[in-house]
Amino acid sequence: MRHLLFTFCAFVLLIGCDSLHMHLHPYAEYLNQAVGHDSHDAVAQKMGAPHRTVTLDKGGDLWTYDYCPQGTYLGNPQCQRLNLIFDNSGKLAEWSDK
Repeated sequence: MRHLLFTFCAFVLLIGCDSLHMHLHPYAEYLNQAVGHDSHDAVAQKMGAPHRTVTLDKGGDLWTYDYCPQGTYLGNPQCQRLNLIFDNSGKLAEWSDK
């Protein structure tokens, strides 16, 4: 019985952690669809101004957004950083979350 209870608790914990990661920022689905299509202006209209921008040596730009659960601070392990890379034409080329 104890083993079954431990297994159930571990399962609930893993599901909770996974759902926290997947739903920390609301833009994953949008960004997946925007790659290769949306410009700087379209992304900024949807997500707001980035927290940081860097012009890349190879051309294009890196935009960074930081998302933290309400009540937490930047640098908290629960925070998530979105990196958006735009190509030379200003279209979203790729994105990643960390």
